[in-house]
Amino acid sequence: MKAKFPKDYGKYLEYDFDNRITYDEESDSMYIYVAPPQGLVGSVLVYKDRKNIVSIDTDEMNTQVGIEILGVSNLMKKFNTKNEKK
Repeated sequence: MKAKFPKDYGKYLEYDFDNRITYDEESDSMYIYVAPPQGLVGSVLVYKDRKNIVSIDTDEMNTQVGIEILGVSNLMKKFNTKNEKK
């Protein structure tokens, strides 16, 4: 069985040195580019709960390519990112 990718899939394979962090408000997702891929890219699931997913993209040379966060707003609330004293 061959994998099917969306038409615009190729745009995600390019490394953008000027824009390392992207945020998509519609899907509430963030991608942090770390390094250009040196081969085929795959993902490793780091964290998952009912509303959030964090994964790291690595290539076949074991280079960390990027970090993807789904449910950014929920994670910010969950981990109370405000710098408040208690």
